[in-house]
Amino acid sequence: MTKNERLARMRAYVKSQGTSTIQEIASYLGVSHMTIRRDLNTLVSGDPMKVIHGGVVYREEESEQHSDRYCLQHAKSTMYEEKMRIAKKAVSLLEPDDIIIIDAGSTGEFIASLLPEDISLTVICYALNIAQVVAQKKNCSLIVAGGYFHQSSMVLESDEGLALLKQHRANKTFITASGVNHELGVTCSNFFERTTKQTALHSASTRILVADSSKFGVVKPGHYADITDFNIIITDSNIAADQKAPIEQLGTITLYCV
Repeated sequence: MTKNERLARMRAYVKSQGTSTIQEIASYLGVSHMTIRRDLNTLVSGDPMKVIHGGVVYREEESEQHSDRYCLQHAKSTMYEEKMRIAKKAVSLLEPDDIIIIDAGSTGEFIASLLPEDISLTVICYALNIAQVVAQKKNCSLIVAGGYFHQSSMVLESDEGLALLKQHRANKTFITASGVNHELGVTCSNFFERTTKQTALHSASTRILVADSSKFGVVKPGHYADITDFNIIITDSNIAADQKAPIEQLGTITLYCV
């Protein structure tokens, strides 16, 4: 289990408990209390998980103050189990020598962390957290589209980065979303991500939407695609029937509910 995976599970656990001791978290994750302390020392400002004397507290009000603004650290602790199931299904679709694009976001990071190490892959990405995860995998050739660094989402954005994406082609692209609505399309919270997501979609032969069930029926400001722009949608089994049915009725999209 990587540090980022431990922190994500830690957030979910502390959120469910309200407060927790270091030893309780260590026992839950099956690691030493020193490992937990080292992980907690890396928390960034604004993280909803706060270290207090004798333990850790989850301050819900801080993470919800800016509910319309995307925060990667908070997103990684929300719907953690569902996102991990989605990520596992996503990587099961990979084949040797695939060239893939991994979009920004918490689910994208989980996909990166689960990439199989027994096949060769080329990974294109434009988010610092995903690049850091993929860089540790010896079987992966990594291509990073750079640019201005957005702290909240860890996205790298620039015209040069877009040009690099346009110059490459992929077998599969895994695209994340903040909202998926049958009538109003697939949306994101940050407008600066729209062009990058659209470019990633247009650069791949198989377009895969990875979004947990809480995103369905939701509309965010930045529209970047319609549902019909995707070949495959992977979500979790909690998706509501009225959100699932319109996708199935299309008959052109493979829908996985894991």
